[in-house]
Amino acid sequence: MTTAYGGRTRFPVVLLLAPLLAGLVLAGLGLAHPAPARAAVTKAAKAAEGDRIPAYDISARVGTDGSVAVRERFTYDLAAARPTPLNWAVPIRFTSAGESADGRDQATGQVVSVHDLAVRMDGRPVRTYHDHQAWWYTIWIGPDGTTPAGRHSYEVSYVLRGLVTSPSDQLRGTNGPRSAGMWWNAVSAHDEPIDRVRLTVTAPEAPVRVSCTITDDAAPCRAGVSGSTVTFTAAGLPGRSAVTTYAELPGVHADDSTAILPGVKATLRSNLAGPGAMAGLPAGAVWGVTALLAAAVVVGLVLVARRPRLPRMAVRDTGALVTVAGLVLAYFLARYDLVWWALPVVCFGAALVVISPMLPSSGAHRPAGAAPAPCGPKPVAPTR
Repeated sequence: MTTAYGGRTRFPVVLLLAPLLAGLVLAGLGLAHPAPARAAVTKAAKAAEGDRIPAYDISARVGTDGSVAVRERFTYDLAAARPTPLNWAVPIRFTSAGESADGRDQATGQVVSVHDLAVRMDGRPVRTYHDHQAWWYTIWIGPDGTTPAGRHSYEVSYVLRGLVTSPSDQLRGTNGPRSAGMWWNAVSAHDEPIDRVRLTVTAPEAPVRVSCTITDDAAPCRAGVSGSTVTFTAAGLPGRSAVTTYAELPGVHADDSTAILPGVKATLRSNLAGPGAMAGLPAGAVWGVTALLAAAVVVGLVLVARRPRLPRMAVRDTGALVTVAGLVLAYFLARYDLVWWALPVVCFGAALVVISPMLPSSGAHRPAGAAPAPCGPKPVAPTR
């Protein structure tokens, strides 16, 4: 075929883009893979008669920077199996109304982000499905998309940022909070009744002004401080009862910077530690696809090296385009912990740019002494 750089080549340029096209297709398949499971669990199964939560224990440790490391341990006792996974959620956005310094009404927003999420069921790591919403971050816990009957224990650990807020400058020196405060919807409303709730919060210094409430005052909630730890306890909670706690935390310097994206934020650490976790894919599948893409890159580079008539500029420009496309792909895949799928594409494009000057020039294949055939009309002898 004729290239835009002059000359002809038999090399199909589409082969240069094969790894990129494969990456895009596989990425689409990977992101769509958990979709059927998520679609199936859009509505959680209703609690059956006899279902209950015997114990719900939460331990939290607040850092001096305002981060909150949480570990939840709870047990479900189900009378019958459910066709959907277990639903677990944490609120990530709050809005409150108040009065500004000049006396005008204003609404303030608080955004919480979730990091380093890990889930175990019956003592073993379990696959989860993530559901990003505007106000809640939800996961569905179930090894095969269902919840078996019987008693099952769960453990969810994560880190919250943005939950602890600094006191308002206008309230310092008044009856308002003088230290960082933490309003926490620690236990969301479950359909099942909860026999016992115990929540401990450990801070750098002794918490003050502690309190807790139950939805509709359905049960008493007690709070007690011992050293730098406050313990909240409640028992006999009916279904749809949430537990909300409050504590002021001296010695904590909260960062009130505005969060850009609520919910779980994928990081380089999460991509390294849990490939495919945010997409609900096992790490083995992610590594398998990465290996296939890497093999395609090697084949593509071998084909390029064995084609002597490839224009150098065409190879260089194609490599630059593939590199840019790979970086864009990496940006979108990183949030799903699938950045590994984009790395072979980026490496392929960069390799094309590097090897393009090493390719033989378009005239290097001509035999020595050969000269191009003369063009134009043949000379005509003059007539007499």
